[in-house]
Amino acid sequence: MPVATKEHPPVSSPLDVSQSPAAVFAGLDAAVQRLVVIAYTLYGGNWDDCAEDLKRRAGGQPYLYRLKIDLDDAPGWLARLKEYEQARGERFTAVAKDADQDANRT
Repeated sequence: MPVATKEHPPVSSPLDVSQSPAAVFAGLDAAVQRLVVIAYTLYGGNWDDCAEDLKRRAGGQPYLYRLKIDLDDAPGWLARLKEYEQARGERFTAVAKDADQDANRT
């Protein structure tokens, strides 16, 4: 289990709503950033649909996308990201779109 640090807070800690989505995104691990891009690209930014698909896949049920998510607690991260957006009243849409375009350029 990874040790919690300033750069990698424990999954149970909320994201800082005083920071913009761009600042929060920039401070996330690459795997969590990828999860944000996946949620926006494949699930239209719907955290619940993404979480349900991951849950179905883990449970051996039919799922929509075969994804490699390198996170121990992807559902926990999805919940934190959703809570952040709701509390902030601002979405990760532009940040995720920019990150996806940058990834496709390389």
